[in-house]
Amino acid sequence: MLPALLIVASLLRCPLLYSQTETLAPGLRKLSGVEPTSKISYTRIFLDGTLVPPNSQPEAALLKTDTPPVLIAECTQQPNGKLRFELHATYGGVEDTAYYPPWHPTPDDLYPPETQKVTITMDFFGYTKVKPAKRQWEYLKAPAGELRYNPPSRSSSNLEEITFYLQYLRALPTLRLTAADKPAQFNINPLFDAMRKEPLCKASGI
Repeated sequence: MLPALLIVASLLRCPLLYSQTETLAPGLRKLSGVEPTSKISYTRIFLDGTLVPPNSQPEAALLKTDTPPVLIAECTQQPNGKLRFELHATYGGVEDTAYYPPWHPTPDDLYPPETQKVTITMDFFGYTKVKPAKRQWEYLKAPAGELRYNPPSRSSSNLEEITFYLQYLRALPTLRLTAADKPAQFNINPLFDAMRKEPLCKASGI
C-alpha cells in the first residue's frame, strides 16, 4: 500500500515540475515552466497597471478597480530551439494565468480558430512625444479575456512585430493601451528589468 501512495503523491507533484509562479516585486510576477504536451519552455511575466480617465495626461489620477489591468511579456522556446516574444494584456478580471501553446492542425482540427480582432491605441509617454500607434490586437481563446498583439500574418493588419515597439518603450517607458475609450497604463521599467534577468527573454534578444 505504501508504494502506491508514494506513486500517487509523486504524480500530484508532477505539475510543479512544469509550472512555477514567483512574485518578483509588488505588482510583478513570473510564471515559468515547460508545457507538457508541446514541450515548449515558457516564461510569462505579469506587470500590474492602472486604469486612467480617457484622453488624460500620464500623471492623471488613477481609477479605482477591484482587479488591475495586466501587461504580460511572454518568452518561449520550442523543442527545435525556435524562440519567440509576444506581448499580451488584460483589462482586469482574468484569473487564468496559464500558458497555452499555439494552435496547430490535427486531422480533426484543420483550420485555426477565428478570434475577435480589436484596434488598440498605443500611447508612449516619456521625455518626448511620439505619435500614438493604432494597432490590431486579438482576444485569445485561452486564457479567455486575454489580448495579444497580433503579429504580422495573413490574418493580421499589423506590419511590425511587437519587438519594434520595445525600442520606443526603452526611451518612453509609460505605455497606455486604449480600447473602446478604456485606457490601461503601465510603467514598463520593472517589466524590462525582469525580462533582462530572464534567460528565455535574453535569448530572444530582448
